Amino acid sequence: MDKKRKKLKIEQADITPVCPHCDKEIEKLIEVSRGFMSINRVFCCPYCHKIVGVSSGQ
Repeated sequence: MDKKRKKLKIEQADITPVCPHCDKEIEKLIEVSRGFMSINRVFCCPYCHKIVGVSSGQ
């Protein structure tokens, strides 16, 4: 199983992310974690407070 893998080129760009729900430009996110030892995090838009991302730790 010797397959050649193509390298993915990563291009950096100076863009401002936009919330997919309210279409406002966001410079920061609100992180929500519940409980003392919570490893799961939810990231929300600071304007409409809708979820834009989730992270689960191990």
